Amino acid sequence: MTSTEIGLPNSWARGSLWDMAGRAQVITFIGAGGKTTCLRALTREIDSVGQRIIATTTTKVFPEESIKSWKNLNPPPYGQAEACFWYTDVMAENGKWIGPSVQTVDTAIASLRTVPDLHWVIEGDGARGLKLKCWAAHEPQIPRRSDCVVLVLDGGLWGQVLQMEQVHRPEACPDLLGYVWKAEQAWRYFLRSPVFAPQYAQMVWVILLNSKVAMNFSRPLLELNHRWAEIQREVADLEYRPQHLRLAAGDAQKGELEWFDLW
Repeated sequence: MTSTEIGLPNSWARGSLWDMAGRAQVITFIGAGGKTTCLRALTREIDSVGQRIIATTTTKVFPEESIKSWKNLNPPPYGQAEACFWYTDVMAENGKWIGPSVQTVDTAIASLRTVPDLHWVIEGDGARGLKLKCWAAHEPQIPRRSDCVVLVLDGGLWGQVLQMEQVHRPEACPDLLGYVWKAEQAWRYFLRSPVFAPQYAQMVWVILLNSKVAMNFSRPLLELNHRWAEIQREVADLEYRPQHLRLAAGDAQKGELEWFDLW
C-alpha cells in the first residue's frame, strides 16, 4: 500500500446518502445507530427526484408514520407512484409492524426488477434503538438480491469507552466492552461482522459511521484506513470478503456524508 493510500485515499468523495450507496436499486441497512433514520432519509431523497420506491423491513419495526403504509402479504402494485412502506402484520403486544420474510422480499424484488425507476430501501436488522449491534446466529435478515448493504453504527462512539448498555446483544462481543472505540476495536468488530460473512461476499458493502454531532468525520475514516494498512497482511488469507467495501461517515439525516473506497 502506498503512502497516498495510507494518507488521503484517491477515491475520497462527498455527497448524499443515495450517492454514498452508489444509487443502487436495492439498498439494505443493518446494524444500529441510525438505520431507521437512514431509511427515512433515503426514501425522501429518492422520492424527491421522481423515482418510485418501496420501503420495507425483514424484521420488526415501530410504525413508520413518515411514509405511506401498505399492509398486505403482497408487495404494493408496481404502478403506484407514491413511496410506501410495506409490512404484513402488527404485533399485538407492542404494535410493531412485522415485515415480510427475506424470501418474500427477494421474490418481490425479482418480479419487479424490470419496472422502470423502482427502488427498494430495506431495514434488515433490529437493534432496539442502541448504538452498536452484535449478531445472533439468525441475524441479520438481508435479502439476497440486495445490491448494496450498509452497516450502520453510531459515529458518536468514536473515542469513547464502549459500554454494555450501548450495545444490542453485548453477550456476542464481550471483548469489545470497556475499551476505547477507535480503529483497532472497530476493525475487530468489522472483521467478524456480516460484512465479511461468506453468505454476503458477493454484495457491495458500505460501513457508515452515522452521527448528528458536528465533528471532523475525516479523522476516523483516515484512522480506519491507516489501521487497515497495518493489518491487511494479517488478514490477506481471508477466505471471504465483500467484492467492494466503502467506508463512510457523516450525518445521514442531513445527507452530509463523506467516504472513500477501501477496495
